[in-house]
Amino acid sequence: MSWLSTPRAVFLAGALACVIHVDSLRNDWALDDHPVIARNPAAHSPGAALAAAFSPYWPPEDGLSAGLYRPLTVLSYGVDWALSGGRPWWFHLVNVLLHGAVTGLVVLVAAAWLPPVGTLVAGLVFAVHPVHVEAVANVVGRAELLAAGWLLLAILAARRYRSAFHGSRRWWLGLTVLAAVAAQLSKEHGVVAIALLGLDHVLERSRPGQAPRRSAADLYLSVAAATIAYLYLWQAVSGDFVAAAAVAPLRDLTTTQRLAAVLPVQLDVLRLLVWPWDLAPEYGPQTIPIRESWTWIAALGGAVTVAIMALGVLVVRRAPAVSFGLLAAGLAYAPTSNLVFVSGVVLAERALYLSVLAPAMVLGWLVASGGQRQLRLGAAGLSVLLVVSYAVRTVTRVPFWRDTRTVVVEGFISHPESFAAHVRLARAREQTGDVQGAIAQYMAANAIYDGYSFVPVRAARLALGSGRVTLARDLARMAAATDPHHPEVARVTSQVLLALGEKDSSLAVLRNAIEAQPLNVPALESYVTALDSIGAADWQRYLAHARLFWRRGLPVSASAALDSAFGRLSRGQFSRGECWELVQSAELSATLNPNLAREIETIVSDSSSRCMIGVK
Repeated sequence: MSWLSTPRAVFLAGALACVIHVDSLRNDWALDDHPVIARNPAAHSPGAALAAAFSPYWPPEDGLSAGLYRPLTVLSYGVDWALSGGRPWWFHLVNVLLHGAVTGLVVLVAAAWLPPVGTLVAGLVFAVHPVHVEAVANVVGRAELLAAGWLLLAILAARRYRSAFHGSRRWWLGLTVLAAVAAQLSKEHGVVAIALLGLDHVLERSRPGQAPRRSAADLYLSVAAATIAYLYLWQAVSGDFVAAAAVAPLRDLTTTQRLAAVLPVQLDVLRLLVWPWDLAPEYGPQTIPIRESWTWIAALGGAVTVAIMALGVLVVRRAPAVSFGLLAAGLAYAPTSNLVFVSGVVLAERALYLSVLAPAMVLGWLVASGGQRQLRLGAAGLSVLLVVSYAVRTVTRVPFWRDTRTVVVEGFISHPESFAAHVRLARAREQTGDVQGAIAQYMAANAIYDGYSFVPVRAARLALGSGRVTLARDLARMAAATDPHHPEVARVTSQVLLALGEKDSSLAVLRNAIEAQPLNVPALESYVTALDSIGAADWQRYLAHARLFWRRGLPVSASAALDSAFGRLSRGQFSRGECWELVQSAELSATLNPNLAREIETIVSDSSSRCMIGVK
């Protein structure tokens, strides 16, 4: 193919990537698009996005954070909203163009080891792979597109850095670090940037005609420093929510149990990368069964995983493109694999976006360098078959993400065994006012898997709102059995107890939740609301407000509330709950109001007041 060059391969693969997903421009908002974009003020202008640069990815008013921090992705939404006035088709167009750009970068990365025909095959496979549909056709999948694009750009910039003359090396160094940081600020798995750069550097010796490698110590030190800084920032912004966001089926398992559960999942990962015909919007219980004990399928999953990674190491010299594809795919998937630590999902198609490098590079190498002519022809025929099959599946899958209703209905029809499918159907019924149907659907979801407290919590709220207090109490107990100290569980339990007239028990539930998670603002908010609703003493409510203001970062308001509490503080006897209020406020008072702190110290040390440190 003398007419084929790397630039033409970039254009052809990138254009096909766009064309194959063009029908997504007809899609509306679906699922997470609503809270993250459509209802999120931070995503409605660049200024608002920048103002929220040190806020979690999930809007706090939706009650979730999931330990995610993606300010650059939110900024891209803000820019799109300003340009389009919030029209969904524009957001989808940007996603399609980003996928085309990432596909072009895949071709450029592959060009280090493959001739143009090989890079074209790799690019075409990456362009049309059905696993990409969720990331491209659902707007919030943009985090995957941005992170992948920045990571690939970092690899290309690092190559130029290592081969550039001294005068221009610093510019390529800066671009590499900038791209690595941008990947991290787009999605958390961008932290693998340094590992991908190291992999590409190791494989550099295998590139035809490549000059001897130069030292790149300053590059790795710079990227490492940037990664550490990002991890610190991520922890500061969303760290309190990371543990709580760990996927429930794996959260409390031992390491042995977790591996027994997730190693079989690796077979599903392999299936999705090789033959992704059966797709699902979610792979939690029981789309993928969670097995906590060792089985032959766990052993098989572990053996296959080790074999694939070992193959990537063994062919470093003979087939560096294959080595890069397999190992880079593994590195990109590692943060969400649950093999090293528990992530927020059991498996998600969007999380495999960059892992499609594995089949893309393998097929590209087989066509271009697979040995005998007959083998190359066979590989070419297989590639054509797969590209056509992948393209057909992608085109038919794009309308699945048309809107939330389509995802809910089609997802339930295709995977009725899915816990998430029942939850989505329950939410849809809730939005249409079918309260009884929604409660029934939530209970059906809980019957499939009872490890998520939010399901009985939602059902309890609906039952409470419809006057079915006894049912709400039973559902609140189910939620408390799963996660007794979660703020939302404590909130709904408190509301149910208030409806039953059990005021002291209602406050005790919230106090226990606050003691379990002192930094959790939602628990403090619930407690303040409960105090207001029962008509607690003014000084008690002011102390609770002061602690809430302090946690929200409003020291002036907190100090004013403490002053008001001091002026209204009773000098008589105190109930156990009031004593708890004083003890909880002692540390804050010592910081902002020494007079109140001394008064609290006197009260809690006076045996006649019945106040003792630690009383509940």
